[in-house]
Amino acid sequence: MTEQPDGHVLWSNWAFDYAVEGRHGLSLSNGFFRGRRIFNKLSLPVIRVKYVNDEQFFGATAVLGIGCGPYNDQIIWDPANFGEDLNPISGPHHLVPIKNCGGKYICVKQTNMEGSQSLWLELGVYARIGAYHIYQAWYLNDGGYILPRIFSKGLSCNLDHWHHPYWRFDFDLDGPAHQRVNVFGENGALFIGFVTKEGRLLDDPAGGTRYNVENLQTGLKAWVIPRPLDASTGTVGPTPFSSVDGYVRKFREEEDVDWPHRPERDIGFSAHEPCDDADVVLWSIAHLFHHAAEGADHWHEAGPTIIAVVPPAPPSPPESRREIDVAGTITIKDFKFGGHDKIDHFGFHRIVTVDPSSPHAEVFVRKGPVGDVTANLIVRIDLQSDNAVTVMATGELYDENDRVAIVEGNGHVAAGAINSVNIHLTDPHIGDPDTAGMVFDITNDQTPSGGPPLIPPDG
Repeated sequence: MTEQPDGHVLWSNWAFDYAVEGRHGLSLSNGFFRGRRIFNKLSLPVIRVKYVNDEQFFGATAVLGIGCGPYNDQIIWDPANFGEDLNPISGPHHLVPIKNCGGKYICVKQTNMEGSQSLWLELGVYARIGAYHIYQAWYLNDGGYILPRIFSKGLSCNLDHWHHPYWRFDFDLDGPAHQRVNVFGENGALFIGFVTKEGRLLDDPAGGTRYNVENLQTGLKAWVIPRPLDASTGTVGPTPFSSVDGYVRKFREEEDVDWPHRPERDIGFSAHEPCDDADVVLWSIAHLFHHAAEGADHWHEAGPTIIAVVPPAPPSPPESRREIDVAGTITIKDFKFGGHDKIDHFGFHRIVTVDPSSPHAEVFVRKGPVGDVTANLIVRIDLQSDNAVTVMATGELYDENDRVAIVEGNGHVAAGAINSVNIHLTDPHIGDPDTAGMVFDITNDQTPSGGPPLIPPDG
């Protein structure tokens, strides 16, 4: 059974989806921090590569030893096939199982980072693209930090070259509207101005440039801090090939697509409209120089820092602080052809709280295995102005690592009410009808003055 290219994370103060889809690399979507919506989608559409000498052709034949590229390197969902590494012309083009992460193609694990006192969540994929080894990762901690990172090594030619990763940050700070990009210097101490029209961004070569995306009505912010220039580590400024450090765009669905340009063409758009108080997308571009003399096994690192900043909120009225109780049973059956089916029942009980300053909460339950079958339940909860909550429940059935069924449904639970939910999942594969049943109640009560009771993880 193959591993799924997507999944869901509920960790510390963070809740989001992740996926390797299209040619966007490992992307994060539907992101919440401390119950506030932070982003719609964070992705890596392309890594542009430029050697000091381009590949040259005589007729239709490449002239060996003259140059390489330019290239558009893109990470896609492509597990390794037998013999794929033996291609003598183009080399391997596939994802690599990550040995220190249980052989998974998508690594999701807690980690400690050197020099940091906090615990981090790491999500990463390891890709082979021709001569290159690329590890694309996201690191998050409970202080609101997100570190998008590219680690790269390899030489297509024994020549100096640059890697230029282009990250696309589609922020949705408390929703898609009312966003503004502010520009600061001196490490955030000097306000330079705000971006009124879509266009290119250039960092101060002396350093200290920071970008601040904010919701003009709620004050929720996300800082984007470029990595300081450091020639000793290969972190350099723009080049004629990749000439900018960023780009501000209004969100357009038709621009959330695979990278559309040929390798020699830089980022660019035809329309440039006013973008203040709008749904904003910020492109962040890094420039990483690789000296050929460092060798093919020398790892390089690039990437900015994102910091989500939740403003202080006034106390909420007692009636608007809601305790959402989710309790029920998951029954899993592993079908056995010619033998006895394996069946088990799992009770669960979770309590989360929402209020106007933290209106989103989630419940994530994973049960099993029963034989080789497991089931996930994800319940997304959003507070409404009348103290009701909207609920989106997702049930998933897995046979080993293969998701064989998924059911989604939306609901509404009024203040003081209890709603019952029944989800049934069946493996559609003929001859292996594994099943899972999920029966649970969602209760919307006012939070007691003493706060919610402590419930064990599987209580």
